[in-house]
Amino acid sequence: MDLKDLTPTSDTVDVNIVHPTTLEPLLNDNSDPMVITMYAPHSKEYKAAVHEQTNKRLKQAQSKKKVDLTAEDIEEATLDLFAKTTKSWNITYDGEEPNFSVSKAKEIYSEVFWIRDQIDEAVSNSLNFKKA
Repeated sequence: MDLKDLTPTSDTVDVNIVHPTTLEPLLNDNSDPMVITMYAPHSKEYKAAVHEQTNKRLKQAQSKKKVDLTAEDIEEATLDLFAKTTKSWNITYDGEEPNFSVSKAKEIYSEVFWIRDQIDEAVSNSLNFKKA
């Protein structure tokens, strides 16, 4: 056994979006499945987003200002992390296939809140290992 054989083969995770109650795959108007591609936790893009948030909090804590962290702050940071770790998507939202942007991702992930659970689960279970 070689530890190198147990390293991830991809820096991204494809999340196939399913209906929140029926678990049926959701399809775009052209019958393509709705897919959101996320950066995996070991990727440089994911780490950069986490480091940005951590450095912001550390800077606040090191300043002489009082740091108040609220539940709303945590929710916003989580939404921001989801948006900044999205690479691309093929989805339909409000009758359109929107171009990806961080601001659009924040809008959609806030409005269609149940998608975040599917993304979180897929990213958490995302390690694709090389064959030994």
